[in-house]
Amino acid sequence: MKPTYLLKKLKELSKRYARAQQIPLHEARDFVAGRLGFPHWNDVTKAHRTGWTPTQTQLSSIESLLIDTLPGNEAGRPEHGAYIEASMLEEDVQHGRLDGHEYDISVSLGDVHMCGTGWHLHVPEAPNRAPRLEIAKQIEQEAPVYDAQFQQQALKIALKHAEQVRAGIASDWPRRSTKPNKEGVVRHPISGAESNKWYCLHCDSSTTGKQIAKSLWHCPSCDASPLAIHENAGWLEDGDSGTKPLADIGIQGRPGLVVDVADTRLQLELDPEKITLLIRSALVEDASNASERLGALFADINVHDDNDVWITFDEDLWPEHKEPVSALAVAALLGIGVEQELCLRDLPFAWPGLGEHTLSTVEYTEMMLNAYANQRAGKSVE
Repeated sequence: MKPTYLLKKLKELSKRYARAQQIPLHEARDFVAGRLGFPHWNDVTKAHRTGWTPTQTQLSSIESLLIDTLPGNEAGRPEHGAYIEASMLEEDVQHGRLDGHEYDISVSLGDVHMCGTGWHLHVPEAPNRAPRLEIAKQIEQEAPVYDAQFQQQALKIALKHAEQVRAGIASDWPRRSTKPNKEGVVRHPISGAESNKWYCLHCDSSTTGKQIAKSLWHCPSCDASPLAIHENAGWLEDGDSGTKPLADIGIQGRPGLVVDVADTRLQLELDPEKITLLIRSALVEDASNASERLGALFADINVHDDNDVWITFDEDLWPEHKEPVSALAVAALLGIGVEQELCLRDLPFAWPGLGEHTLSTVEYTEMMLNAYANQRAGKSVE
């Protein structure tokens, strides 16, 4: 390996470490120099000019900085955009054990999800949003996550994972996106626009370049994603009240853990739409030919405030004395009453009786089309 390549490798690793940790490049290079046994980075370059080269062991120790900082093995992937492309889809689920209890941890669109039996810990990508722990109430006495110490241990693991995700994203972005210049100007990581003041499309707040870079381009006010952050508020019209500047304070870090205890079992909430769907499906099941099937689909089903049902059939499509047995059985299971009536309505097709001779919609359609085609000009339709 050429000596110049090894020095370039050190420079590349220190640059990616600076982006991942969102610190000045000179601090990252001095830190790397310290790991190599030099007081400052300048001493590294001086030693290199006199023939010194890092050993493979030293290079591996520097690479371990990134391995510990970034998700997966990002240290060996210097291509721009490598982490962001990989993180657009959910990563492979990792498995672990905490105090003897198994858990899974994964990343989806920048959010960290840590799950065990009866609990789910969610750490959002936005560094200003609180992590949230959801616990199933139905296993209240069994879930280990009810223990405060277990919660803190799980949170520590999830936050570490979230910091790795954040470092991976920052390492892919241009340096100016996470490090403002002396005038506070930063570069948008997606659009490439540069400004020292930024506006949120969601909440109309304005932030400084330092604020938006510190919050990883999520709105410090409403946590909107980088896609909602713009260098001007062109969407505001003359009559609007304008943007709301945020206090010029640094991002204080994530809020504390929010714990939600709830019954997570699926519950059926009946509403008119769901009741209508079930009753109509049962009516179709009750139909014994194509005409009655059309009658089931054409019927008016009205759900009252008390969830009782009123069904209005067309008398040309549904026999007068035919009981909708399946629909009544479904209503009984749901605990609701059913009222029925017949009426005459404007039908979509002529000759509704044609459908009484077949179960096939295809055959009924063919008979209906032939009947229409056989009509002569001036002949009345009976």
